[in-house]
Parts: sequence; structure tokens; C-alpha cells
Amino acid sequence: MTIQNINGTGERLPTGYSSWISFWEDKTGEKAGSGKIGGHVKKTNSTDNAWYIAAITSTQNASTTPYEYSGKLAKLRD
Repeated sequence: MTIQNINGTGERLPTGYSSWISFWEDKTGEKAGSGKIGGHVKKTNSTDNAWYIAAITSTQNASTTPYEYSGKLAKLRD
């Protein structure tokens, strides 16, 4: 799927979690690989307007253009 970052959202941590990647791990049941962070994203080319957390690299998190992602997403809100 193709996703795009949502900027300006990382400062607020989810209630009960020490990081966004720990939120992603809890919600997906997966373990993030080394060097992964929890990035706020939305799907592109989709009617789904929900916000998600994706286990992505810092380089991906800095991207200003859409990119391919094949991992699981942890839904934040519609």
C-alpha cells in the first residue's frame, strides 16, 4: 500500500505508552525491527481517511512524498 506521513503529530505520546513504536507493537502484536520508529501516516489513493501508526525508519519518517509500505498499521482515528 502507499502511505504518506502526517506532519506535526509526534510530540504527543499516546496515553499509557512510552513511545509511538510501543503503541504500534501493542496494537499489532508485532515486534518492530531495529531502527524502527512509530510514524503517523495515512493511506494514499484510498477512500480510507483514518490516521495510523506505522513502523518506519527515520528516513521514511522524514519523507514529504508518498511511499510504499508493506507492514501492519495500528489505527489511531477515523
